[in-house]
Amino acid sequence: MKNVRNVLVRYSNFLLIRRIILITLVLFSFNSNAKALRIISLSPMVTKGIFLLGAQKYLVGCSRYVVLPSGFKVKLFGSVLNIDVENIIRLKPDYVFVSSMMNPITVDKMRNFGIDVVVFDYPKSFKEICNQFIKLGSYLGKKTEALRIVKKAKTEVMHIYNATKGLAKVRVFVEIGVRPLFTVTKNSFINDFIKFAGGINIAADSKSGLYSVEEVLRKDPEAIIIGQMGFNGHLEKKRWERFKFLDAVKNQKILVLNENSLCSPTPISFVETLKEITHFLHPNAKVN
Repeated sequence: MKNVRNVLVRYSNFLLIRRIILITLVLFSFNSNAKALRIISLSPMVTKGIFLLGAQKYLVGCSRYVVLPSGFKVKLFGSVLNIDVENIIRLKPDYVFVSSMMNPITVDKMRNFGIDVVVFDYPKSFKEICNQFIKLGSYLGKKTEALRIVKKAKTEVMHIYNATKGLAKVRVFVEIGVRPLFTVTKNSFINDFIKFAGGINIAADSKSGLYSVEEVLRKDPEAIIIGQMGFNGHLEKKRWERFKFLDAVKNQKILVLNENSLCSPTPISFVETLKEITHFLHPNAKVN
C-alpha cells in the first residue's frame, strides 16, 4: 500500500511539473509573438522621457525639435502647427503622444482615423513634470521605473531647496522670447527653477508672459537667465549688457541656457538644470 501511495505521489508531481513547463512554454511563445509597441512622440519633453525610461525601441516617429542620440534613426515630424497626419497613419502607431499645445483640430483628425492620441498637459510646476512622467511610464509598461526616477529627483530637489532656503533671495528675470520680450510667470514650471534655487522671479505675478524692457529696467533684477528658444541667447546677453546700471550687468550675472535644458526637462534633467541655476545665483551653496 505504501509503494502504491509513493507511485501516485510521484505521478502527481510529474503531472504538476509537466503542467508548469507547458504553461511556461505557452507564455514564452505568447510574449515572443506579441506585437511590440509602436509609438510616435510629437512632444520633445515626452520623447526625452521615453529615452530616460529606456523605451526608445518603441519609437517609430518623433518631433524634429528634440536632440536625438547620434545614429538613432526615426521618422521626424514638424511643428505642432504643421503635422502630416497621412504619414502618421502610414506608420500604424499604437499611441501618438502630443502636448496640449497641439492644434485640437489635428488631434481630432488623428482620432477620427482611429489613432489613440494621448495628450500630455504642459506642466506648470516640477510636481506636474513628475506626474506627467509617471503617466508616460504607465503607457510604456515602466511605471515602477518612472516612480523610482521621480522619487530620486524629488529627493535631490528638496535637498537643493533646503540648502538655499536660508540664503538672501536673488531677484531674477527670465527671458524665453524676443520681439516681443517674453518671460515666465508663477504658472510655469520654470518659476520653480527660480524658487528652488533661492531666487525671486520679478515677473511671477504678471498676468501674462508678455513683458517690456522698460519694466525689467524699472525692477532692476540682480540676475538674468536667458533660455534660448529659437533665438540667439548670447546676442540677447550683449543687448542687456548695454544697460550698465542694471545690477545683473554690474554683477556679471547673465546666464544663457539652451532650450533643451530649460524648457523641456525630465525629472532628472530638471535637477541638473536646477543645480546649474543654483550655482549661478548662489555660488557658495552646497548643492552637490
